Amino acid sequence: MHIDKIFPAFCNGNVVSADQIMLSPSDLGMLRGFTIFDVMVVEHGQAFLWERHYDRLAASAQSIGLTVPLDKAAYGKALIELIEASSTPELVLRTVLSGGPSENGFTPEPGRETFYILTEERHRLPESVYREGVKLITLPYERYLPQVKFANHAISIWDLERRKREGAFDTLYIANGNISEASQGNVFLVKDGVLVTPREEVLWGIVQGLVMELAEAAGISTEWRSVSLEDLLAADEVLLTGSSKGIVPVVDIDGRTIGTGRPGVICTRLRAAYAQCIDSGK
Repeated sequence: MHIDKIFPAFCNGNVVSADQIMLSPSDLGMLRGFTIFDVMVVEHGQAFLWERHYDRLAASAQSIGLTVPLDKAAYGKALIELIEASSTPELVLRTVLSGGPSENGFTPEPGRETFYILTEERHRLPESVYREGVKLITLPYERYLPQVKFANHAISIWDLERRKREGAFDTLYIANGNISEASQGNVFLVKDGVLVTPREEVLWGIVQGLVMELAEAAGISTEWRSVSLEDLLAADEVLLTGSSKGIVPVVDIDGRTIGTGRPGVICTRLRAAYAQCIDSGK
């Protein structure tokens, strides 16, 4: 892919051009895939829900023995500097943390972690996605250590051609008969007015948690529990959430129509509440 623009990045305590970031060939991120990451969007000039993103990043790092080199205050300051240094308000902020260089190519060396924050141009989804809904296809797959946001998305990249061929928006992972999450988002169902989403064996999504809060504030009943594929196919509505997409209605799974085949009432209400949350800057 040809890159026409070089966006600012944060590395080693400074805002630099992204093409100035140098990685060691012995970095465990490259050699072993020992890397975690986070992605958030900029809304109205601010990194949306950045404190929640930091907390999840720090928890992921701690789970595998890494340390985020910036505390929360310093991280927030770095995000502000990056946003101010960028020439476009439509931004995605991607944080990357790896085990860093290793002499034996296997063992992490404390204090040598590789850490940087990239800025990328944001490409919003077409309005038709929200107006008409999307299709998902399923894939048997179980993520290792699901609560750690590893950067290894090889299975998702491998599945891109099948997804394109079947006209699917994303791939839904299934393990032991239960759905877990999509390759790039969390999944909800609505049945008899109750909003349900899995909590076990999934990466807890930032927007996923916010949507549950918005639903409760709106008087919509909520439930965290395991969800089978049969539950999903029999749902009145299915939703997909993520930082870069917000709340997306799902109207087809593996060629099976969900509900009426159109975005439902609960999805519409939650999308309105989510938009208000963004506009309020909270």
